[in-house]
Amino acid sequence: MGKIVVFSNRKGGTGKTTVAVNVAAFLADQGKKCLLIDLDSQAHATVHLGVNPLKVRYGIYEALVDFVEKKTWREDLFLSAGSCTLVPSNANLSALDVELNQTTDGVLIFRDFLFEFEGAFEYIFIDTPPSLGPVTLSALVAAQYLVIPTKVDFLSGVGLAQMMELYYRTSANLNPLLKFLGVVPTMFEAKTRIAREILKEFSQAFGEENVLPPLRRDIKVVEASSHGVPIHRYAPRCRATQDIRQIALGIVERMGRA
Repeated sequence: MGKIVVFSNRKGGTGKTTVAVNVAAFLADQGKKCLLIDLDSQAHATVHLGVNPLKVRYGIYEALVDFVEKKTWREDLFLSAGSCTLVPSNANLSALDVELNQTTDGVLIFRDFLFEFEGAFEYIFIDTPPSLGPVTLSALVAAQYLVIPTKVDFLSGVGLAQMMELYYRTSANLNPLLKFLGVVPTMFEAKTRIAREILKEFSQAFGEENVLPPLRRDIKVVEASSHGVPIHRYAPRCRATQDIRQIALGIVERMGRA
């Protein structure tokens, strides 16, 4: 059975997709069988791995519709993105929040869908939209582990608190198997006092064991995403590559303990 990890945050612009894409691609290049599911209608994870969402005719939304109506889906849903497998997204996914609300047990559909193929992968990583709506809730219900990437600033801390509240409600009422692996501080600048202070507050609030290694600010991350390749392939020696390696290994190590 594959281990299912959801990357989520209520606030946008926290580096959530950057962490999800690069962790999945890094572990895939280490020989792990990894699947990345883009569950965000903005399709940024799809773009990050070099796929144009405007050309995605059959993505996660279309597959879920087929699964609900026919209990099947097309095999061309799975795309090869280097050594990683991608389930892409497109703008059609924006309708899913409304449709899940109109369906009995709608938040369970995605979980049941994953059951059909989770055994084919060692790790399934899910990139969610920046919201607390039914799509994000569906991912939390389906997952075993939650990682929250967050910028090291005050406003992102508010989003983090909202995300933790949703995690507690979900684990208490819908998915008792869901475990919190930790926060990933992103766009971190160790030279600034405020960043160091907020990082210390994260450690005090969640415990040091629940704060994963930070992803430092690095222009190479932006360049890599614009080229549609993971950071460790684009700039193997940059500091962001070093950080992603530590984050990925930290996630794997924590899953082994959880």
